[in-house]
Amino acid sequence: MVAEALRPLEFLIGTWRGEGVGAIPGGGGPDYPYVEELRIYEDGSPWLAYSSRVTAAADGRWLHSEAGWWRPQPADESDTIGVELVLTRATGVTEILIGHLTTGPVGDQIELASDVVARTPTAPAFTADKRLYAVRGGKLMYAIDLAAGDSGLAPHLAAALDRAED
Repeated sequence: MVAEALRPLEFLIGTWRGEGVGAIPGGGGPDYPYVEELRIYEDGSPWLAYSSRVTAAADGRWLHSEAGWWRPQPADESDTIGVELVLTRATGVTEILIGHLTTGPVGDQIELASDVVARTPTAPAFTADKRLYAVRGGKLMYAIDLAAGDSGLAPHLAAALDRAED
């Protein structure tokens, strides 16, 4: 049974696999297909643990990975549930995204935007991101916009992942 504090995000729990399409912000190359395994799970902490591994669809080479925690917050006076997402990436970027859960006629969705981005000296020139996550038709769908260097937010990743049988 999922802990009471985590129930608003219970729809995200699971291992999700599938394909997506990526774009290099600023048009620095052609769009590319990728394969992803994304996992959101209880790890004994009061939050949901998260990990994602992305590989090239063509040859299976590593492209990206990140890990972190989904941190739902108690509902505020307007019944809005805040969500914090704390991420770290192997490329030397750590990020905190802040957002909220919205429940609508077609289901729940979470919108997040960067609050803090910290980078090592050798990390990519990543400055911000904005994310939308939802489960529709049994698929975990997301869209990520990314800002890098002097460019503003631009479409970066989008996928529709199937729930895997664990």
